[in-house]
Amino acid sequence: MKEKAQSFMNGHALVYCVIMEIAGLGGMLLAGFLMQLLLNIVAPTVDYYVVLFLQEAVGAIIMIGLIKLSGLEEVVHRRGIGFGRGLLVGMYFLVISIYTLVVSVLIYEGARVYRPWYLILIYVSGMMMVGVAEEFLFRGIIAEILLRHFGATRAGVWKAVVISGFLFGCAHLTNLMGGEPVGVLVQVAVASVMGMVFAAIYFRSGCIWVTVFLHGLVDVAGTIVTGIYVGDATVVDVISSYTPLQLIGMIPYLIVLLVLLRGSKMEELLRRMNGELPNQGKW
Repeated sequence: MKEKAQSFMNGHALVYCVIMEIAGLGGMLLAGFLMQLLLNIVAPTVDYYVVLFLQEAVGAIIMIGLIKLSGLEEVVHRRGIGFGRGLLVGMYFLVISIYTLVVSVLIYEGARVYRPWYLILIYVSGMMMVGVAEEFLFRGIIAEILLRHFGATRAGVWKAVVISGFLFGCAHLTNLMGGEPVGVLVQVAVASVMGMVFAAIYFRSGCIWVTVFLHGLVDVAGTIVTGIYVGDATVVDVISSYTPLQLIGMIPYLIVLLVLLRGSKMEELLRRMNGELPNQGKW
């Protein structure tokens, strides 16, 4: 089966990427649905973020299976330029996430009643697990396959970045099952450009764990008040609150994308991809 999958991947890369997205997201949704049914029977009052953590953990396992099926195990072990230097490449997300965390807590107007520490820990773990599952799928599988398909050239990198980002944005259409359409569509648009930036960081760093960490941190920053304070709000509620005004958030992402893949850095990236510059090997 693995050989047939890789043969199909080599001959029909774009179709294979779409199939991987459907398989990965479909598996996660099915797992979440089954877990919710089970928990409604054995623990009907279970915390929302406990369910989210379990669903994303299963999702991460599914993505590892898809990585192995695609013969891409090396992406999990590859260090690229190193985790620390990779975080410098993605410095924008570090700065904006820390800023968002601080501001969100400072301007919060609800009752500042903290959830139990173990539920806060589960919330943070769940958000970080989202980073694992989604980065394994969209950067470790889809972006990686597209780059190999289009080739390590300037045009090849841009095609892989744009298409993988678009597929990442489309994945958020699944939130239509519970969220308000306007908010979800805004999220899809912004996430598409964000996905392009994550792909650029992944290619520049050569280390999937850099984007895993940054992705999780962004998700924590965006939902922090629902995770640390007692209340009924969920991630879906946060998404439903998005308005078209937040499309402005695409502008800084586009600027960061152009900076990351500017001429000199693109040349360095291509030289590294073609083995002319050293990486740090495997973990």
